[in-house]
Amino acid sequence: MSTVRHFAVYTARIATLTAATPVMVGAAASSATADLVGWELRQLASSPLSGEARRLRAEYRGLAATSGGEASTPAAAQRDSTPAFR
Repeated sequence: MSTVRHFAVYTARIATLTAATPVMVGAAASSATADLVGWELRQLASSPLSGEARRLRAEYRGLAATSGGEASTPAAAQRDSTPAFR
């Protein structure tokens, strides 16, 4: 193989690798991010705290519906008991 041809092949390999590297890094980062987000969502869905939050939200909605408004929610109760400074 001549020196010129060897140099041309070597340069073409470097150019190909240089062009492909950002694409490969971006694909790897996207895949890792998607895997991490999926794992976090699975952990959140199976967490006992998520179930407790859903149960409390349903309970507060039920209390608000039976009392005729938002007066029975904790935020409304706190608002009603906090003195207004004017």
